Formats: sequence, C-alpha cells, structure tokens
Amino acid sequence: MELTELKDKIISSFTGTKEELQDVLDLVEVDNAVFPFNEYEFLICNLIEKKGLSYCDYLAIRQEYIDQNPNLWIFEIAAPRGFGEKFAQTHLKGICKDLQKPSKKLDSGYNGEYDFWLDGIKIEVKASRAVDKQSTEPLYCKALSKNSKRPFLMNFQQLKPNCCDVFIWLAVFRDEIVIWVMSSDDVQNNSYFTPQHRNKTTAERDKVYNKEDIFEGQIMMTEKNICEFDIHKFSGENLKVAIKNAAKRK
Repeated sequence: MELTELKDKIISSFTGTKEELQDVLDLVEVDNAVFPFNEYEFLICNLIEKKGLSYCDYLAIRQEYIDQNPNLWIFEIAAPRGFGEKFAQTHLKGICKDLQKPSKKLDSGYNGEYDFWLDGIKIEVKASRAVDKQSTEPLYCKALSKNSKRPFLMNFQQLKPNCCDVFIWLAVFRDEIVIWVMSSDDVQNNSYFTPQHRNKTTAERDKVYNKEDIFEGQIMMTEKNICEFDIHKFSGENLKVAIKNAAKRK
C-alpha cells in the first residue's frame, strides 16, 4: 500500500455524507502541512471530527499500512554509511552467520577493499532504495512497493570487480527486500557496467573502452532492466551456498 492507496483507503472508510467528505478534502487541499503534521493526520483528524471515521477505524487502517510496508523505516536512515553498513551488512549477517568482517588475520593483504569474508571468498556489499524518480518528496514519502509501475533509478556504484570475488546487492522496496548474488566477472561483463567517474572527455567519447579495463564502475538499475538481473536473484534458501556458487563463476 503506497501513499496514494492509503489516502483512498482513508476516504473510502468515511461513513459521513458526500458533502462532509468534500468539505474535509477542500480543507486538506488548501492546508499548508509540514512534517510531522502532514496531510494524512490532518485528513484523519477532520474525518474523525465529522463523526464519519472512528478511532478504531483509524487504528485498523494504521495497522494495515504498517503490516504492508515493513521496510519504511529503512527509508528514514539518512546517512549513507548508516544505510550501507548498519542496515545492509547487518541484514545479511542475520541471514548468513558465517559471514565474517575481514581483517589482516584472515587476509594479510586486506586494506578495506571489501566488506565480508567467507571461507576465502572476498565479498563486497552494495545497497540501494527504490524511490519514485519523478518525486521530490523525502525518501520515506516516495518509497515504492515491489510491484509499483512508477519509474525508479537505483545506482549501484563504486563497483571494483578487481577487489572482490562476489558482489551482494540489496534493493529495498517499502514491502520487500530483493537480494542479488553475483561474481565479480558477472558485474564486470554486464552490459550496463560503465565507468564510474565521468568528465567532459569521457562523456563525449563513444564508449571506446573495454569493460575489463574499468577499475571502478557503476550499474544503473531501473524498472526497465531490473528483470534482466533475475538470474542472479537470491531465492532465500541458503546465502552461503549462493555465495560459493557465484564465486565458482569467477
């Protein structure tokens, strides 16, 4: 349930007259709402005041929305490091307890290039949140559900295939978390893999580079190409096995 659906749900639950409903909608339309006093609490309070929406109705709508959008809190994480390290890496660690934080003891050549170590496999984690590309609202307002038809752009960047064996990507939707497990070669050879850093010279050239020569790159994922990554999607059965299978493709 996205915000437009939530508004429809609130309105359809109102049992008062059409005139009373329109009066409230008109008030909402001209109200200058600011966080945390947004249009939804203003709408609900006015509908309750009109006696066409009960407090119990409000609680039921609220619980349904929370149940259908379990990941909204993730969109409120402001700092990129907090999102990438505290959320994404912690989430993966909860799925696979065998993932270890790398160290010189495990890998004498380790210098911060990757995020996890698993039986000699070097793993880099990247995460992104799916939001409406055409919206200027805060992240938690423009967060999309997995089945949304709205356009989005997730940029998995600072990809250095030479520095790891396996990539794990997480895409956070308001109702689902999608995980892809790929070898570094899967990423390096992907048709969407392009150089990370661009300037006037690189922007004007006609891709006169070999993908194997890209040290640091990026892959743009949108609603148009996300299905092309399904071959690498983690099924949720055994992350350790998925990582090892990906490492074999390197």
